[in-house]
Order: sequence, then C-alpha cells, then structure tokens
Amino acid sequence: MLPPELQPRLFRPHISSTSSSSEQASSSPNYSPHMSPASTRSFIDRRTSGATSRSSNSRFSPSSFAYNGRIALALVPCAAFLLDLGGAPVIATLTVGLLISYIVDSLDVKFGAFLGIWMTLITAQIAFFFSSSLLSSFNSLPLGLLAAFLCAETTFLIGCWTSLQFKWLQLENPSIVVALERLLFACAPFTASSLFAWATISAVGMSSSSYYFLMFACVFYWLFAIPRVSSFKTKQEAKYHGGEIPEDNYILGPLESSFLSLNLMFMPLLFHVASHYSVMFSSAASVSDLLLLFFVPFLFQLYASTRGGLWWVTKDSHQLQSIRIVNGAIAMVVIVICLEIRVVFRSFGKYIQVPPPLNYLLVTTTMLGGAAGAGASVLGMISSGLSSAFFTALAVIVSSAGAIVVGFPLLFTPLPAVAGLYFARFFTKKSVRSYFAFVALGSLMVIWFVMHNY
Repeated sequence: MLPPELQPRLFRPHISSTSSSSEQASSSPNYSPHMSPASTRSFIDRRTSGATSRSSNSRFSPSSFAYNGRIALALVPCAAFLLDLGGAPVIATLTVGLLISYIVDSLDVKFGAFLGIWMTLITAQIAFFFSSSLLSSFNSLPLGLLAAFLCAETTFLIGCWTSLQFKWLQLENPSIVVALERLLFACAPFTASSLFAWATISAVGMSSSSYYFLMFACVFYWLFAIPRVSSFKTKQEAKYHGGEIPEDNYILGPLESSFLSLNLMFMPLLFHVASHYSVMFSSAASVSDLLLLFFVPFLFQLYASTRGGLWWVTKDSHQLQSIRIVNGAIAMVVIVICLEIRVVFRSFGKYIQVPPPLNYLLVTTTMLGGAAGAGASVLGMISSGLSSAFFTALAVIVSSAGAIVVGFPLLFTPLPAVAGLYFARFFTKKSVRSYFAFVALGSLMVIWFVMHNY
C-alpha cells in the first residue's frame, strides 16, 4: 500500500478538504499568504458561512402551485361555457390535441408535451372563432370583437395555468412561473366575473344583469385580490420581519391590487350604464341602482381591507381604520336609503303597517341601526364596556322599531325590546342563557308575523 503522501487526493479526505479550503482562501482578494493558520481558518469559515447564508436567502423556492383550487373555481366553468359556445369542432380539436400531448408526455418528452398543449389551445381557439357566431349574435361589431377577445384571453389563462403544472419549467425558468402566477391572479377576477355574468344573463335575461356582475366581481375579488403568498417564493424570510411576510413575497403588487380594486368598484356600474343608458335616470329606483352599484362594492372593498385588501394604500393601521369608519358610514347611509327606495317600500310595502311619514323614520331607524351595529362588530369596535352599552341600546331600539313597523301590538312592544337586549348580551358576553332567551322570544314574534300576514 502506498504511503499517505503518495496516495491520490480521492483517498486523502483530510488533505482534500484542507487543500480545497486553502485554494478558496487564496483565490480571495482579501487573502494574504502571511496570515497565521488560525486567521486563515477563521477567514475560510466566514466565506463558507457567507455562501451558505446567500444560498438560503434565495428568493425562489421550487414547489407545486398552491392555488389550483381557486384557479379551477374560476376557469373550469369558463372553459365549459366556451366549449358550449364552440360546439363539436372545438371539442374534437381539444380531444385530439390533448391525446397527442398525453402520448408525448408518456414518452418523457417534457418540452414536447408543453408545446403540444399550447398548440392544442391555439388550434382550438382558431376553431372556436370559425365555429361560434359571436359577431352575428351580438349584432354589433365592437361587442363581438370584445367577446372574442375575452374568449381568447380565457384560453390564454388556461394555458398559463397548465404551464404552472410542469415541474421542469419551475426549475429551469423560475422567473417565468412567478410571472405566470401573478398574471393569473391579476386577470382571473376580471375574466371569470365577465364570463360568469355572460352565462347567467344568457340563462335568465338582462333584467338584473348588473347585480349578477356585481355578485361575481365581489366573489372573485375575495378569492384573488386578498393578499396571498406566492407558491414559488421562499417563506423563511418572514421571521426576519417580526412574523410579517415581506411584500415581495405576495403574488400581486400594488399596481395589480389597485387595478383589481378599480375593477370591483367601477366595472359593474359601467356595465349598467352601457346596458341601461336609456332608462338610467327615468325614476328614483333607476338612480338608486346607480348608487347601489357603486357603493355596495365600495363597502365590500372596505370590508376586504380587514383582511388586507387595501395593504397597498397605507401601512398605518390607525389611518386605515379611520378610512374604514368614515367611508363605511357614508356608504352605509347611501345603501340604506337606496334599498328603502329600491327594495323595501317597493316590494315589501304591504307588510309596513305604519302610515307615512312615520314609516320612513321607523324603517330608516331599523335598517340604519342594524347596519351600524353590524359594521361596528365587523370592525371590532365593540370591545369596551361603553361600546357594549351603546350596542345594547342600539339592539333594543332596532328591535322595537322593527316590531312597530310590521304592526306588532303596542301592548307587547317590550317583548321585542327584551329580545334585542338578550341578543346584545349574547353577542357581548357570549351567554348561552341569553341566546336561548333571544331564540325563544324571536320565535314567538316570527310565529305572530306569519299568522298575522298569511
């Protein structure tokens, strides 16, 4: 056997580690050949620890896409709707193309499967343009072109979502998958709400189309615009920020978040203006529709800010809370008045047993008081003894006014007042006894209302 000094480096691990460390140290511009052995060792340790920390602070963390459920909820129904519009040619194109892509993927040709899926989607979209009758069904060239663009955008988003399922793409092109994830979250709310509203209007008509659009816009804003951590960025850095996730790790930035907020607040209103411009100011109910279509999503936006929806506006929590309170109060007053005009006195006027003008006062007191109590509880303002006392008084007033409005006998007016008192006690003190007392008294009033009106 050869002596240690004549053995190859492969069989001399102690010499190998020392030599490699020495080579790294000597290659550094800060290394001096006159350094002592202890200084050399500490210098090498600092370089090694620095390299380790740099590698652990990588901004990209390869992992699977964590939001497939949300994207599927938005895009799968849209894809089904497009298949229904496209008909047999689109279905046949997709079937053949996806079958070929599956065969290529089974042969372990990764890029071929990726390219096959995209070519299938492009071919299916071309077949969709020729097989569907968008231009003729809308009787308007601009609307037909907008609908065609919306369908093409949906197909593109489906392709982006499919691309995120390829693990090799995450490893070879990390910046691309981060951009695709951001693109999906930025575009899916607008695309999905538009197509969902389109499908609903096709089924039930245009009478309440703006409110359908508003409902879908709120749902998809909640799913995608609330701050989410990216699936492909490391989350270990949160411990260096006091437990808070850095803004760079969010999927959407300030620009995309502001765009989604504008889409939520203005698109339902603009859609209503475009589709009902001839009767927009014909009555008080029509004007109420305009106000509701702006202030309802505005109020929903303020509620979403309790989950971080307005993180891009300000970092000051006290300033954000003041924005919620002031703007929320204005929005609630407008919404209550519009609902009275649009819904309460129009559809439920037969149940109001109080003559005017007292009926307007009592209905406004009931609705505005209930909205104020609900808003205070959502914003967490019922925490002290004084706020609990105000909430209890508000519950008593609201329940009493509501009972008088529907014609509850004045002799038994203390009954709804006591029910409101027990409800407030249950809400503020979590008393089970108060809950059962409220349920019992409320059930008696509901039974009286049903027997009196039906």
